[in-house]
Amino acid sequence: MRLFQIFLFLSSLSVFSQTEGYVYDLKNKPLSQVDVFLPDQGLLLNTDEKGMFVLDEELVKNSYIEFSKFGYASKMIKYQNSDNLIVFLQKLHVELDEIGIQEKYSFLGNNKTLNIEHKSLVTNFISSTSLVENISQLPGLNLIGSGLGIQKVVIRGLSGLRVVSYLNGMRISNQEWANDHGIGFTDLGLGDVELIKGGSALKYGGDAVGGVLYFKDYPFVTSEVASGFVATKFDNSHFLFSNQFGLQWSRKNFYLNTYGQHSISSDYRLPDKTYLYNSRLRNQSFKFSIANINDKLQNIFRYQYNSEQLGIPAHVHGDVNGVTLESLTLNTLYFPEDFEPTRPTQYINNHLFTLESKYFTGKMKYSIFLGHFINNLQEWEKHTLPAFDMNLSTTTFRLNSEIPFKFFDINTGLQYQRQQNINNINSFLIPDGESNEYSLYTTVDYEKKYFGFNSGFRIDHKQIICDDYNYNQSFRSFNSSTGFFYKKNKYITRITYSGSYRVPHLSELFTNGLHHGTMRFEIGDVNLDIEKSHQFDVKYQWNNDHLGFVINPFLQLINDFISITPTDSLYQNIYRIFNYTQFNEVQMSGCEFNLHYHPHFLHNLHFEQSYSFLKALNKDDDLFLALTPSNKIKTRVSLNLSSYNIPLSLQKFQIFHLYSFVQENVASYESATKSYNVFNMEFLFNPFEKMIFNFTINNLFNEEYVPHLSRIKDVAGGVPNPGRSFIFSCKYNF
Repeated sequence: MRLFQIFLFLSSLSVFSQTEGYVYDLKNKPLSQVDVFLPDQGLLLNTDEKGMFVLDEELVKNSYIEFSKFGYASKMIKYQNSDNLIVFLQKLHVELDEIGIQEKYSFLGNNKTLNIEHKSLVTNFISSTSLVENISQLPGLNLIGSGLGIQKVVIRGLSGLRVVSYLNGMRISNQEWANDHGIGFTDLGLGDVELIKGGSALKYGGDAVGGVLYFKDYPFVTSEVASGFVATKFDNSHFLFSNQFGLQWSRKNFYLNTYGQHSISSDYRLPDKTYLYNSRLRNQSFKFSIANINDKLQNIFRYQYNSEQLGIPAHVHGDVNGVTLESLTLNTLYFPEDFEPTRPTQYINNHLFTLESKYFTGKMKYSIFLGHFINNLQEWEKHTLPAFDMNLSTTTFRLNSEIPFKFFDINTGLQYQRQQNINNINSFLIPDGESNEYSLYTTVDYEKKYFGFNSGFRIDHKQIICDDYNYNQSFRSFNSSTGFFYKKNKYITRITYSGSYRVPHLSELFTNGLHHGTMRFEIGDVNLDIEKSHQFDVKYQWNNDHLGFVINPFLQLINDFISITPTDSLYQNIYRIFNYTQFNEVQMSGCEFNLHYHPHFLHNLHFEQSYSFLKALNKDDDLFLALTPSNKIKTRVSLNLSSYNIPLSLQKFQIFHLYSFVQENVASYESATKSYNVFNMEFLFNPFEKMIFNFTINNLFNEEYVPHLSRIKDVAGGVPNPGRSFIFSCKYNF
């Protein structure tokens, strides 16, 4: 609780004043229910029927304010003073918020010069089966996993240690090196996520060769009468029961957000109406955030607890092709025993503590961030003793300063991060070890009228110590990024280069044992060196009132690529042996196309489509890289019906279609996968003022398919994904 005590000490200052402003459309009509987001303060306001918003604090000069409303172009300004604070928003028909370049504040950097994409997660619980499945609908993103519990994000064919996840400024390290581990948290209390494809996020992602995901909690709100929500969801293909609650309250300078969740799921149903044994899960989550926000000083303390019990399905002792699908499935479920954990099972407990303090002057912004993340992972193969039980703790200290000028900003800081892996029993997969990392970074953003650029560098020094192997090695790396954008009329062009360097992980250096979750014997290599990446990214955007498109080609060259490769040897004549090794050069290239069409004759109809094409080559032998996702076309057709008087107040109807091409560009020992189509359908109802109902049908036509990135696609000839599922959800706001 030391971080909490520091928070109370820093929250002793309080000054009362006020800031107010107005928001209109281009016809001088007041706009109500405009989201007025103050990112420096983490505070969300809304305009009233007069278009007015009020904050009981005087904002410091150069604070950012973001204005957004569905159907209007978002706008971001630098606050100077409250005299005549009037903002005008332009009405739009075509929005490219998730894929385009727009005025929006980004914690990862300047979204005009960097390839930053945003996705709202506010409705994720009632409209999506899982957090990762929702995010993977973005162009160039996929997921790797098996079932709802074991899922992680893949960015342009890269995953695991190459994709870095942050939650409210803290890196989430939860043994992400293995494909049988999830992301370590749920959508509970989240507001949105920012995404960078590649290593351009110098402040956060020095080793993010694949990209950075920055998850943010829903902002604080001004509400002296407690407000919040309760929500529930049922998915019949998993027999998933999930419930959430949220509570927000404030008084003067004090703000509180608190959330809770409980989920339980049995084994998921396949298209043939059998059930994949041990694909069940349980989750319990709780989090709270408290803040003291003054005009020049703010302090935010956050705590989050996430507990998961995840079954490991399709677990085989021996040849994965020597079993049948029938031996891995059940014909029926028996309750309540089929909700109970069985073997093998992962037991995961995560604790996250963060404290962030910001101090504002008229010319500079200073911030201090302290974070501590504890991950305990137990994997039980037998009922008597776990196969391994280990704690991974991560401690982060970051000092940052921003110096704003008229046309450019300078952002500089330093960071210290310590990680420690400790085994609690004699049986282990990764030995005890620790790392200490020291980082220094600086970025410069320039923007004037139609042109802007971003440039920066990051220097990292990382020491890895493992006494069991008498290993004490230091690594040094230099990361850099440069981006330009140019806007003229309806055209926007952005070009970005990023260079990133990833130090080998403890698992890649020292692993030596049987990993039941992946059904293989893994051997590390203490001679692994730094992985080096160079990425070139171009984004071109055009839109008018009814049509918009984005073209985004990219090229990534990775030297000394660390890979785990199969051998022709078996451990105990059962498990294949895999060795960590390095390829001299890997080339990732591709293109992403995005189209958004809004017909003039029907303003409520929106047609969105994305095309993602990727090619990954190992240049050492000109063979394809393993686990490269198939090319995909993702289509969404949505119809806004809120202006019509439809029974049960149907607000929205949408169809999502995923077409996955055949994947025959495979590595040695890797199997190809067939093409497939998946259709999802969603209905959103608002029959009462404060209550929302959502009805979703996933895999509408009960397609039997095996994704190329499924971690169980090689078991029994390929274990299919879930069949048709009906999802009912409800949310009540108070």
